[in-house]
Amino acid sequence: MGLNLAALLKTGLLVTVSAALVACGTSAPTRPSGPVIAQPVDQPSVEPLPEPDFEERSRYDQRGFVRPRHLKDEEPVRVALLLPFTAPNEAARKVASAMFDAAQLAAFDAGDSRYLLIPKDTKGRPDGAAAAARSALADGAEIILGPLFSESTAAAAPVARAADAPMIAFSSDLKVAGDGVYLLSFPPELEIQRVTDYAMQQEITRFGLLAPLTEYGSRVSGAFSQEVISRGGVIVHEERYQQEPELMLEPAKRLARYSNQIVPLELRHEFEGDRSAATPPPEGGTGYTEGYEAVLMPEQGTLLRALAPLLPYYNVDITRVKLLGVSAWNNPRLTREPALRGGWFAAPDPAITRNFEDRFAAAFGAPPPRLASLAYDATLLSARLGANQRRRNRFSVNAIADPNGYFGADGLFRLNPDGSVERGMAILEIQPGGIHVIDPAPRSFAAGF
Repeated sequence: MGLNLAALLKTGLLVTVSAALVACGTSAPTRPSGPVIAQPVDQPSVEPLPEPDFEERSRYDQRGFVRPRHLKDEEPVRVALLLPFTAPNEAARKVASAMFDAAQLAAFDAGDSRYLLIPKDTKGRPDGAAAAARSALADGAEIILGPLFSESTAAAAPVARAADAPMIAFSSDLKVAGDGVYLLSFPPELEIQRVTDYAMQQEITRFGLLAPLTEYGSRVSGAFSQEVISRGGVIVHEERYQQEPELMLEPAKRLARYSNQIVPLELRHEFEGDRSAATPPPEGGTGYTEGYEAVLMPEQGTLLRALAPLLPYYNVDITRVKLLGVSAWNNPRLTREPALRGGWFAAPDPAITRNFEDRFAAAFGAPPPRLASLAYDATLLSARLGANQRRRNRFSVNAIADPNGYFGADGLFRLNPDGSVERGMAILEIQPGGIHVIDPAPRSFAAGF
């Protein structure tokens, strides 16, 4: 079934009538026939896709807008999808192809024959993104999904705003959000908020931070400090490091000296240096001198497996100091790292994401990359809103930024009028036998969420 479904999606012939994205508290209307996936002639062909017979399936109306031939009496809901199909970076091209696949899957799940998805190639460049946005608007797009990169979003946003066309981008750069630009992404601030809140619910109030010396690390540091302090906690000490294994040693050693949870002498190796000679903690409260109870490590993959053992190496008793992480910790390989045993992190609930992952794999023969779900949710959201017959209001701020939110491929989310996104995430724990949910993701946005 997977190969047949993939082939039908690629050629734009399959009709599916299930609706997976549900507006919380409302039902998603569906129509009995499927959409058209257009390939406008002024855009280069998307490499992973077979060349469609565009003239047979669609034409331009008197305004120059793309119009499928079968919609003689109905106006299409034209939705542009901006992705880096021909970016120089191979990884970006693969992600773009998978996101396009996910968007097609969502379009057919919506089952609206009036829905017209118009892919545009940003070429992975800001100028390409601006040109793609202009081309999409010339083809009659009412709303733009994408681009993927922050620089491309910043370049395309003024084009969309000038045309009063909303944009649901896949960047997490908050600087470009607002005034009609919404960011459907995984901003690190949301993960930090969730894991910090959970830790403090468990009566952990004193924290350390070991973060990379990058823009991402700076965002995490700022968010973590804000979340801890606003809840009455203390950041005992923070260290930043260059992302090279040998350059992590000294920052980890300095952070270790701010812990009072030390492995007993008879169980540890000789600690280098005199702990009493370490840099004295700052004055201003007992929280600093009592040492931290948890350490946030916003790292991933191989670098995380190199970083996490450094605290026990420098004699921090991690059976009594909780390690906290980010959604990138949702990696089965990390269960083999003893230092991460019992670590907590915030991420979408795997039981929810598995449904989308299984359906995508069945359709296209391989599991989706993480970002594919963003294209799926954005497409299905635009299709649901596009079912409103009144063009003027269907993509308004009130429609897009529904305070009830939506339940998509990664669970609960909502877009806010300022362009930011909120997500309902679970808390997961790493154990040798696997990664387990210990605090489920919310299923609705309660008052004050």
